[in-house]
Amino acid sequence: MAIKGLRFNLDKKVVILTGGLGLIGKDLITTLTDEGAILVVLDLPQKQQAISILRSSFPADTATRITYFSVDITDKNALTTVKDILLSKYKSIDVLINNAALNPKVEEANKLIQKPFSFETMRLDQWNKELEVNLTGTMLCCQVFGSEMKSGGSIINIASIYGVVAPDQSIYPKDFVKPPAYGVSKAGVINLTKYLAEYWGNKNVRVNAVVFGGIENHQNINFIKKYSAKTPLRRMAQLSDYEGVIVFLASAASAYATGAIFSIDGGWTAI
Repeated sequence: MAIKGLRFNLDKKVVILTGGLGLIGKDLITTLTDEGAILVVLDLPQKQQAISILRSSFPADTATRITYFSVDITDKNALTTVKDILLSKYKSIDVLINNAALNPKVEEANKLIQKPFSFETMRLDQWNKELEVNLTGTMLCCQVFGSEMKSGGSIINIASIYGVVAPDQSIYPKDFVKPPAYGVSKAGVINLTKYLAEYWGNKNVRVNAVVFGGIENHQNINFIKKYSAKTPLRRMAQLSDYEGVIVFLASAASAYATGAIFSIDGGWTAI
């Protein structure tokens, strides 16, 4: 689709997607490849089989546009190795989507390392790990890949409503408390976005953040109802709700947008 010459497709654009095999990431792989992107997916080594299964679901010509690297985004040396391979193969990096994050989710409460959680007894290693992945990992990806971007490059940082407002603990089941590190890290991502938008503005590299709300994903029905009641649209997000803004920010259609925070949260942070 074209509007006054600005195209929303991503034909032959080299797009790096971190955390590509998570809930949002897998959906974005389909969305971005549909728009013609050459997709570079970064995630952890234990997800190697998942990318093979995912690739097999695409036509052969589409699957060849998806490359996977097993990499820890907190390892700068590993990221630099990926960068060197990409520049040797593609000569440019056009889009970076910082999606990787640790996020203690209510639907995965049984997997929490520390339970029941309380702020008063929160372990320092839990705090440090979330900040290391969510904030430091995002910074390192920006530093390694963003520094190589040429004019017109786009960095999209995935933030959260909890980077803007505090969790409402009353919507969660009694045996679950949303820890603080996730929101603190996402608030840092928002500020990092503004910093880099100004810092790299002189070379026309755009840096924006998207504030996502919670996705309906087999949570307890009472949680879904309480969450939905807090949004003007009276529902949780579907994965498809996030696809359009990512394509917009990755494409030339958003050429004058930088340092912006796009809230796609059903109106949660508006009230």
